[in-house]
Amino acid sequence: MRGALARTEPLTASGTVRAAVVLGEVRRKSASTGCRTHRPALTARRNSMCGVRYVVIAGVAAAVAALLGLGQVAVAEIAGITTLDGEFVAGNERVAGVQVTLVAWYCAVAVPLAVASVTGRRDAAQGMPLTAVPAAAAGTLAALPLLAGLSGDFLRAEVISAAGAGILLGAAGALAVAAVPVIGRGLAAYVVLQWAAGLAFTAAAPRSVVYAGMVELLGVDSLAEMRPGMPDLPENLGYHLPGMLPVVVATVVLTGVVAGMAAHRTHAWAPATASALAGPLLAAAVYRLPSEQAQLWNGAASVAVLTVAVCCIPVAAVTAAAFRLGRS
Repeated sequence: MRGALARTEPLTASGTVRAAVVLGEVRRKSASTGCRTHRPALTARRNSMCGVRYVVIAGVAAAVAALLGLGQVAVAEIAGITTLDGEFVAGNERVAGVQVTLVAWYCAVAVPLAVASVTGRRDAAQGMPLTAVPAAAAGTLAALPLLAGLSGDFLRAEVISAAGAGILLGAAGALAVAAVPVIGRGLAAYVVLQWAAGLAFTAAAPRSVVYAGMVELLGVDSLAEMRPGMPDLPENLGYHLPGMLPVVVATVVLTGVVAGMAAHRTHAWAPATASALAGPLLAAAVYRLPSEQAQLWNGAASVAVLTVAVCCIPVAAVTAAAFRLGRS
């Protein structure tokens, strides 16, 4: 009896500690692998719960993507930002391509933003955000019937084609968001800026034009007076640049702010820089999609958005590096 008691005594001291350490290690490994477990008795239950969680994540991503796609298209039409059924004659043909590229932009941002909405969930285990990418792309397809109904005969075919191309581009961006969630936050900040500027400027000056990743404020005399002093730029950009300056400046400032905040959050230079550049680069990429509408005013916007994206690169890189060095 004494021997048995002697053999059980260590379990109340160091043995208990070792058991707790082993149990904590098992739990840590189980959590890091998402739904996998080395306990055979719990395997079936864990796999069942894992399957439910995957379905929930994919369902949320699809629903959010559908809401973003439908919502952006509807709000743009109601606010007069787009006129998909318009008569593009007698000078209005200058902005026909703008409508097409805007549709591609709305679809392109809906997919990664939907994935970003699930990457921060506490129950999203490793690999689950990647599952949300195809679900979000499928959810964005819900905007196609609305686009077909809103578009006139002149633009319908190109609008539907642009929406499909935008969804594919957005899926590529969503993969980056799934891998590095902080990229989604930077993209969201950029999209909010563009929508805020677009709604505010069109309300204050109805002649203003909203592009993908840019807003041109028209009807303001102080900005119009700057046109004669503009240099000769491609796509007649000198005419448009004065009205674009407020958003150009705001975009560059936002890039620095996002880079600094992301660097403070992640303590890493590359993710912080990518987060700050996600919006400007995605907007520039939208204009590179196959289209016959990259001309006239849309061509000027293409040059402007690309130039702004290039200028944002050193801003993001330097700001992220400065914040990271400041914390080291």
